[in-house]
Amino acid sequence: MHFKPPIISLAPMEGLVDPLVRQVLTQQGGIDACTTEFIRVTSTLHSPKTFYKFAPELLHEKELRGKTLSGQTVFIQLLGSDHDMLLENALRAVELGALGIDLNFGCPAKRVNSHDGGASLLRTPERLYKITNHLRISIPSHIPLTTKVRLGFEDESLYLDIAQACDSANTSWLTVHGRTKRKG
Repeated sequence: MHFKPPIISLAPMEGLVDPLVRQVLTQQGGIDACTTEFIRVTSTLHSPKTFYKFAPELLHEKELRGKTLSGQTVFIQLLGSDHDMLLENALRAVELGALGIDLNFGCPAKRVNSHDGGASLLRTPERLYKITNHLRISIPSHIPLTTKVRLGFEDESLYLDIAQACDSANTSWLTVHGRTKRKG
C-alpha cells in the first residue's frame, strides 16, 4: 500500500477518536488515513476481541476490511516498549486484516511513561531504532509501519537523533508532535 504525499491523516487521541468518530469524520472527505486509539502492549498477546474493540473496521467485508466505510485505511496503534510483544501484537493485527501499524512513542501521560511506554522512549533513540527495526524487518513489507514521536522528553536536544533512529529503521513515515513531553 502506498500513499502519495501530502497525506492527511486523522490523528488519534485517546478517548476522542473512537470508531464512531472516525466514521463520521471520514465520511466528510479529505482524510486519507486514520489511526486507532492506542492498544497498550505489555506482556500479553491480545485476543482478536481486543483488536476488534479498537478497530471494528477489521470486521468489514473483503474490500473494506481494515478501512472505514468511506474507504480510508485504519492503522492499528500500538504502545509499549517490549519489542517482541509489540511484534507479536502487530503480527496478530495484520493477521486480522490491519492495513498498517503505528507505533506510539509520543504519549505524554504520566501513567504510560512511568511504565516505560510512550514518550519515555524518546530519552533513548537507540531503543526507538531497535523496536521499529524489529517490527519493520518482521512484518510484511507491504504493510506500512509508521512512528509517532515528539521533539524530545525534557528538551529538544535529541530531536534529530530521534528522527534519524526512526528513519534508519525504515519507518514508512514519521509523525512529529511539535513539542516535548514536558510541554504536554
